[in-house]
Amino acid sequence: MDSLGMLLLAYGGAAVAAVLALWVLIKIIAWANGMSTGAYLTLAIFPLISLFPIPPTEIKKIERIKQEQVKQKEESGEPPKK
Repeated sequence: MDSLGMLLLAYGGAAVAAVLALWVLIKIIAWANGMSTGAYLTLAIFPLISLFPIPPTEIKKIERIKQEQVKQKEESGEPPKK
C-alpha cells in the first residue's frame, strides 16, 4: 500500500505540474498576442545572440583593457574598491 500511495503522489504531482505549465503557456501566448510586431520579433530573435560565442581575440582585448584600467587607478593613487 505504501508504494501505491507514493506512485499516486508522484503521478498527481506530475499532473499538477503539467496543468500549471499549460496554464503558464496560455498566459504567455495571450500576452504575446497583445504585443506589437516589432517587440514580438525582438523577443523572438534576442535568444539567438547567445548562440554565437565571443571570439578569443575579443576576450583577450577585454582582459588587456581591464588590466590597463587597474594600472591607471594604481598610478593615480586611488584606493582599490572592494
